[in-house]
Amino acid sequence: MTELKITLKAARVNAGFSQNKAAQKLSEYFGKEISRSKITGFEKEPEKVPMAFGKAFSEIYRIPMEAILFTNESTERYTLKEA
Repeated sequence: MTELKITLKAARVNAGFSQNKAAQKLSEYFGKEISRSKITGFEKEPEKVPMAFGKAFSEIYRIPMEAILFTNESTERYTLKEA
């Protein structure tokens, strides 16, 4: 059985965070300034998220890292059947 994964953006939204709030929480987590634009970039190109950020996202969004999709691939597959 394939486990469903959600996008990084969906994980943020499900946690009730804006990009600004996520940047603030990551800044606190790392002890240095993390910009909102960095969040935007990671959401657009999740395959570029460093492992340390993946762990941080998992912790601040309270979702297992394995449940977050760190690629641009869709988890849904559609098959068109001929009538």
